[in-house]
Amino acid sequence: MHIDWESGHGPFTAPVSAAGSALAVSYAAAAAGVAPWWGAAVAGAGLVGSHISGRMAGAGRGDLVLRAAAWLGAGGWCSWAMTVGPWSGERLAALGAGAVALGTAVAGSRTARRRREEGQRAEAAAAAHATLQHRYRALAAEWAARLDRVAGLEGVQVVGVEMWEHGGGFTLEGRLPEGGYTWRHVQRVQDGLAGDARLPNGCTVEITEGADRGSFLANIETQNQVVAGEPRMYPDDYSPRSYNDPLLWGVHRDGSDAGAVCRELCAIASARRGSGKTNLLHVWIAGQQRMDDALSWVIDLNGGGVALPWLRAWHKAGRPGRPPIDWVADTPEKVLAMAEALLRIAKARKPGYADLQIEHDDDKLPVSPEVPAIIVNGDEIAELYSSKARKNPTLRKAGNVLLQVVELARAVACNTMMTALRATADVLEEPQLVVQSGLKVAMQGDERELNYLMGWADRITPQDMPTPGTGAYKVLDRLARPFQAYRIVPTVIARIVEATCERRPVLDELSLRAAGEAYANRWYGTDHLFGIGPAPAPAAVEAAPEQRPVREGWTDPTAGWGKSTPAAPATDTDNAIADADAALRRIRGEIDDTTARDPELEARAREIFEQGGLGYTPPEPDETGQQPSSDPRYRLVFEIVRKSGPAGIGPEAIRDVIAQRHPDVEVPHAATIGRWLGADPRVHRPKFGRYALRPANGDTPA
Repeated sequence: MHIDWESGHGPFTAPVSAAGSALAVSYAAAAAGVAPWWGAAVAGAGLVGSHISGRMAGAGRGDLVLRAAAWLGAGGWCSWAMTVGPWSGERLAALGAGAVALGTAVAGSRTARRRREEGQRAEAAAAAHATLQHRYRALAAEWAARLDRVAGLEGVQVVGVEMWEHGGGFTLEGRLPEGGYTWRHVQRVQDGLAGDARLPNGCTVEITEGADRGSFLANIETQNQVVAGEPRMYPDDYSPRSYNDPLLWGVHRDGSDAGAVCRELCAIASARRGSGKTNLLHVWIAGQQRMDDALSWVIDLNGGGVALPWLRAWHKAGRPGRPPIDWVADTPEKVLAMAEALLRIAKARKPGYADLQIEHDDDKLPVSPEVPAIIVNGDEIAELYSSKARKNPTLRKAGNVLLQVVELARAVACNTMMTALRATADVLEEPQLVVQSGLKVAMQGDERELNYLMGWADRITPQDMPTPGTGAYKVLDRLARPFQAYRIVPTVIARIVEATCERRPVLDELSLRAAGEAYANRWYGTDHLFGIGPAPAPAAVEAAPEQRPVREGWTDPTAGWGKSTPAAPATDTDNAIADADAALRRIRGEIDDTTARDPELEARAREIFEQGGLGYTPPEPDETGQQPSSDPRYRLVFEIVRKSGPAGIGPEAIRDVIAQRHPDVEVPHAATIGRWLGADPRVHRPKFGRYALRPANGDTPA
């Protein structure tokens, strides 16, 4: 039993203490022969002192009256007891009755005081709320009028105002008038609203969807903390997380966390030099270190630069636990080995963990420390997917294999998170990587490229990212949102490594067998990554010349190049023909699958051929009298469609079949396959996105 001697007396202890004290004092005074009037004198002195202390403590009138009554009662009883003795039944009964009365009075006084204090607090809160609401009403009226003036929306109701906790802005909740308006009607004029409000440079108005289709939220930034403040350093929280939890990489304008659950998402981040692209990749890796059910792999053909601060911090700490980066590929050969191992893992996990998925009643692999996810982090992925890199056969093959992983490995938790200087066709020749990335991030960049990556409907502008480290991100089809990325430096990386290295997972046995010898030998020749050995000299890999499909009916002007026999110098006409053919194939590979072949491009190509003295002979019709595509790969495509049956097959599935059955053939783009089949009268669409032979032809599946 613990007694709190510092706590005040309550309705029970106060009367017991007072009665006991009065009884003891009166008994001692009567035994000593003290005159009875001393009891009244002491009680009077106590009354005066109690009154003075109560007034200084701010006690109410009721409390002061109660104290005075208690002292008077105690003093009167003590004088009586000192006269005739305290131990008679009459005097003890009087003392007990007084104690009960005192306890009841104390309880009532406390209740009254509590109610009085609650009332005072409520009055103060109501007064503050009224003052605040008055200010909010003025703010709401101001912005309702502004929406009417700028957006032409008469009757907008601002139903809520919330000031940001960190300051620097507020959020309005608005309801749109009748007439079929949505939040996008307001989003179109968000820049105009910022200008009409005379917001400081760098401050913006961000319009997002509200609670329903007829509502909106307006995040209004009144103080540009990104420009005026210090960079937001990576948080000190290194507690364990899961791959099923959001990966956090910064904050929104309103101070809320910027992040997303990347369990089923591949990511692509585009940024110009110096805008924080590599810093963002480090922040992603930092978030992965906290996940005890995910492994981090790195692709960086620039000497493995992204992995260096992580591995060297781990080596400097004495290599505790497991390395933060489980595999680093810093040469074309290592990239290819990693990509092929990852594809084998993905294919092995699908059937190998089918029972585990059934046990968890899920169509996705349940990741855990025993079966971790694998995240491939690639810095400057243009070194794999630019037109120049695609001429290197090793890099081209590695890029193709990684694309297969992107397309096939979502359910088995094998994903990629890549960065690129630009998300355009000259940097990323393979658009499938951008299309299949469910998470798109744009740091500082050109407005045209921002909208190419995010989509024009999101209305992201360079003003939304005024400084390095600021950008916008888009998850699937949701609205793109501006954010400020956390800043991470080597000292922070070292702290993260020390805090998380002991709980890093290991690759599961099934995946380990599928990864094979390449994974087992992944650390051979990597001393340079830990700073304990020189970097190996880069191997000279000769880029193979670009292989073009040979058209029937004309001779490739580049035929014979590279042979020992002397070749005639290329003329301007030859170069024009080669450039026109390459441009024509590139344009056709990127057009929509519902667009037919452009006759003007065909006429221009034919004109170039004839000017060069080369006759353009269309291919001969096939046995059905139909004119097939001039590309020899179309025969493979048509054969796959013929064997698919009346239900048909989609372009992506056709690409997979060609890649599996004809590995030496360059797989055509899905849009190209769609254009070919859409132009063939023998083929129709039984369902959206699927192609099959027309039943009237009488063809039956083989």
